[in-house]
Amino acid sequence: VLEEVLGTDNPKSVTGARLKNVINGKTQDVDCHGVFIAIGHKPSTELFADQLEMKQGGYLVTAPDSTATNVAGVYAAGDVTDDKYRQAVTAAGMGCMAALEVERAIAEEE
Repeated sequence: VLEEVLGTDNPKSVTGARLKNVINGKTQDVDCHGVFIAIGHKPSTELFADQLEMKQGGYLVTAPDSTATNVAGVYAAGDVTDDKYRQAVTAAGMGCMAALEVERAIAEEE
């Protein structure tokens, strides 16, 4: 586990990370220039159980090359659908896709 982020104050920058082995308690310093913290990769989709199609792990299923779910007018993007990359940058891109798809759907209704 991450025990400490190592760095300098002037200029403020990351120079490494101190990691602790949870089995033997030993620490090790690793050189790096950045640290990304993730709180987990389990999507919070329990709310949609029995309403939206899900795949293993609780990820929502969307149409191919789309963010549309099995329920008309409901779109899903990011961490609730992405069981492959699970990165903020892909979640942001998928959010943009969903917004564009919603915009098109509204325009078609008008």
